[in-house]
Amino acid sequence: MNRLLTVFGLLLVATLASFNAFAQSSALERKLMVEDSYEAPRGRLFNEQAYLRGETYLSQYTNVIVINKAASGSQAQTLRLYTNRQLMLSTYVSTGREDVEYISKVRGVVNKIFKGTTSSHWRHTTRGFYTIKRVHGYNYRSGESKFQMPFAMFFNEQRGLAVHQVPPDLSGGEAAGEAMLGKRASSGCVRVHKSQIQTIHRAVTAADRGIVPVLDTRTGRPKYDQNGKIRYESGYKTIVIVEEY
Repeated sequence: MNRLLTVFGLLLVATLASFNAFAQSSALERKLMVEDSYEAPRGRLFNEQAYLRGETYLSQYTNVIVINKAASGSQAQTLRLYTNRQLMLSTYVSTGREDVEYISKVRGVVNKIFKGTTSSHWRHTTRGFYTIKRVHGYNYRSGESKFQMPFAMFFNEQRGLAVHQVPPDLSGGEAAGEAMLGKRASSGCVRVHKSQIQTIHRAVTAADRGIVPVLDTRTGRPKYDQNGKIRYESGYKTIVIVEEY
């Protein structure tokens, strides 16, 4: 009888602990999984035919990179590169897992010493229209997680999101990351196969910087100044469009 009570007690403690952990994780998800005000709604954002005809402000950019972050569908987890209104490349990618990665205090300390993210976060790829902000070479590493991000091209500085090669130092190796292309697998960045990333990187660096219109990240429409004129700025002549349909 005493043994049964002991077993029952242990099961009850374990159940309560599991319930408490579930409640905490749910609360953390609600806290972290909040879309930013600049994020575009779900659906198609890129009008390919209008762009190819030169009827949109996107034609003022040398390169347009279109990413579909959907989990399923014929165009899901793909990237297309257009240069001067010509389709140059289409390939599978991996965008964010769209879940919360929980990092305990102990794991955070270990990751800080070795490698990995130090705090819980939403592995989210933001939708919208973003100009490339920074471009790096093969040897670039994440300042936070210390993982390699070869040929990183940052498009959302607020979230630290970039298009880059599948990290060679992933757990399980680069091959494990490449095997996941076509599926959601990253912490938010857009991973590309090593055989394709340099084509994209060369197109971005060749286009370089110039005067480009300032576009609304939610709609892709140009922003206007107080005099009703379209705003322009100096920046990379490559725009990244992340959509989900």
